[in-house]
Amino acid sequence: MVVPRGRRLPAMTSAAPSPFLEIPAREWLCANALAFAIYDRFPVSPGHVLVITRRVVPTFFDCTADEQAALMELVGEVKRLLDEQLKPKPDGYNVGFNSGAAAGQTVPHVHVHVIPRYAGDMADPRGGVRHVIPEKGNYLDNGDGSGFPRGDGDGSRVQSRSGPSKGNPLPSPFSLTTGPDRPLWHRLADRLPGASEIDLLASFVQPSGLDVIRAGLFSAIAAGARVRLVVGDYLGITSPEALRQLLGWIDLAGGAFEARLAEIEKLRGSPDSFHPKAWRIADSSGGIVVVGSSNLSRPALVSGVEWNLIGETSGSGDLDRELVAAFDDLWQQATPLSADVVERYAANVERIRQINNLPLQAGESASSVGADWQSAHAQPVTFAPRPWQAEALASLAAIRREGYQKALVAVATGLGKTWLAAFDVIAVGRELGRPPRVLVIAHRAEILAQAEATLRQAMEAEWGPVNVEWWAGSRTGFSLSNAESIAQDRQAEACPTLVIASIQKLSRPEALAALAAAAPFDYCIVDEVHHAEAPSYRRVLAR
Repeated sequence: MVVPRGRRLPAMTSAAPSPFLEIPAREWLCANALAFAIYDRFPVSPGHVLVITRRVVPTFFDCTADEQAALMELVGEVKRLLDEQLKPKPDGYNVGFNSGAAAGQTVPHVHVHVIPRYAGDMADPRGGVRHVIPEKGNYLDNGDGSGFPRGDGDGSRVQSRSGPSKGNPLPSPFSLTTGPDRPLWHRLADRLPGASEIDLLASFVQPSGLDVIRAGLFSAIAAGARVRLVVGDYLGITSPEALRQLLGWIDLAGGAFEARLAEIEKLRGSPDSFHPKAWRIADSSGGIVVVGSSNLSRPALVSGVEWNLIGETSGSGDLDRELVAAFDDLWQQATPLSADVVERYAANVERIRQINNLPLQAGESASSVGADWQSAHAQPVTFAPRPWQAEALASLAAIRREGYQKALVAVATGLGKTWLAAFDVIAVGRELGRPPRVLVIAHRAEILAQAEATLRQAMEAEWGPVNVEWWAGSRTGFSLSNAESIAQDRQAEACPTLVIASIQKLSRPEALAALAAAAPFDYCIVDEVHHAEAPSYRRVLAR
């Protein structure tokens, strides 16, 4: 730590409680004698950091000169660390602070924002911190949304300070993502946390794509966003397993997430193909629209060569109205997703596979065909526990050998408890000589969605490649809106089901009755079990 010379450390004050003081030192990115840095809990962009005084000081201007110097010293250190750690390296930074409620300060404890910026992360970045008053942010913009400078009164354009506009082409209101070094998902993830509406259109969807967008979408939903998704059935490329996951998301989100299947034979005009890919994300600044080549798969969003054009919108212009009207029209033509619709589609996919004589690849299910899926799953995926997880797994195995049926795992947030549970599920399955029947219980939608994805990946990697028939019939059941998915596999021991259940609905009398009547579970995972003393948890655990 750097201790300023010739000054004594100011005493801490408890007169103004600060949430920043509740953050343990182990979560600090870096620190010196008078300040520390943390990652922002609500980042504007990946790597967004706050630099905070150790003493609770209301604003930057209330700091001592040494505290101000300590803050700026850490800003430089944060920039150095982010340049080393972030991939790709940021192209620029916004650094600033709010001073007083009128300036937007919400926590009365001085903190300096260090925000990494990337070329193309918004259509026209000119104005920078001036955007605290949006309409005055870019004094070079004429205000018509074109991205061109203001006129000087006679219809001419103002030249930039560095020379005539002919030699200085102005930024386009659009930006482009092109592939692995400039992936689409990086741009989308930045805009989801503040979204109020998200409309997503894809010609096909794969489980790998849902794994990419899951956390971002559920964070947006938790913050109040409403999400609509339309995917197509063209050529049977959409994965039936992905559609089954979407059914679970519909239940998890409680009405904030809706999904529909665009069945090409039912669309107006009898189209010959269905290839649209687009996003519309509306937020307080207006929003963005994305049109390009990326479907909902990991390669398309993260690692493949895909071209997508991204444009900022005002939220109320002609383009916004046209986008909403076009999506609404397709939405009305598409079929609401239901269990019957998904299984009918899965049967059609199986017929397509047989007609085209498509062989099953290692790890592929009979209900999950398509060139994208096959290429992504041609080789089995393997996962290995971390050292601490291996130690915990050995302890859990010893507990089972001693005859105990329950164990408690206490681990800090973010270290991999869900994967530990997945590894132990695999261990139990190996002891049983078959894939186990698993129940997961949690209290928040995003936790349930993450648990489903993790357990599904682990079980597929372990048993899918060697037992194609089992994995083809296995599926995830979500016990969220009713008790049906708990009891429906009464005779299905040969085809186990991963059941994902919310504690709020599982604790209802009808769900508890179904739980008692269901085929036994081999393994139950209860997340955030420190809530176990609550009446809802007690009712479930009693079963």
